[in-house]
Amino acid sequence: MKLSKQTREIINMVIFVLVAALLFVTYVIYPLNRTKAVMGRDNVDDYYEDSLEINDPAAWIDSGLIADSFTVEADGLTTLACLYVLPDSAVHDSILGTVFFLHHDNADRDSMLSLARQMSTAGYSVVAYDQRAAGRSTGQYHGEGQYEATDLEEVIRWLDLRKKIHHPLAIVGFGLGGDAAILVAREDARIDKVMAVNPYLTSERMLRMLKDRHDTYWFPFYYTMMWWWYGIRSGYAAPYREIEAVEAVACQTLLLTGSESGDDPEVVILQELSSDELLKVESATLSGQESSVADRVWTFVTRE
Repeated sequence: MKLSKQTREIINMVIFVLVAALLFVTYVIYPLNRTKAVMGRDNVDDYYEDSLEINDPAAWIDSGLIADSFTVEADGLTTLACLYVLPDSAVHDSILGTVFFLHHDNADRDSMLSLARQMSTAGYSVVAYDQRAAGRSTGQYHGEGQYEATDLEEVIRWLDLRKKIHHPLAIVGFGLGGDAAILVAREDARIDKVMAVNPYLTSERMLRMLKDRHDTYWFPFYYTMMWWWYGIRSGYAAPYREIEAVEAVACQTLLLTGSESGDDPEVVILQELSSDELLKVESATLSGQESSVADRVWTFVTRE
């Protein structure tokens, strides 16, 4: 049966509307919502600064640690809620070094408590803080490694001015915390060693890992659109970290990867660029819990 011109026009219009709606959902609604879910703090919809808990070290003190709180203004917009933990002076006459613990981007500083207790008992001073957009620190959205690196620099500077950094200075970072540690160590000679647990290394690898972790659907131009909407959502303007920007490590570094990610091109390139004396890459079954690598942390920090 031959369709009339008017009927064909109606059908074409319906098809056009359906395709436009599909594209709108795929490239606007879906990525706009997913960037909030994968890059925002847990309570991003209800967040406002006055709703944050106070920077109270009580939980750490109650666990037997000698902890004091302080805050650092990282970039004029972000306030970091930090803790400084001393070893037990009744057991240790001097501080053997300082260890920073940078939690994973889906956790907060309290996830570092057992690791902090372990190193404090061994005679090390410990620094832990809620990274931006986590815990008691301000911010709605996590960075992508470079902002976390700036935050780490500011905390080191704040403590160093007050003579609270003792060498060797070790940075143990998970996820974005690992990226921060690797990036800052290239510029800051005060850092003696870095342990990076499943860092992202590049922006594409970060988006790829977050996609898998949050079961996000793939769509054409996925990385471009997710990054674009992330920039709109967060207001951040950090450059996209390409794989060509991967550089050799600058100090003694242990890169701990999940067994399935050790062959990622970013990891392979980092190994090729770095000397065997400085970089060790090991795989492990990573459950997402920082305590699962406690033995690796102990060995890395305490060995000469």
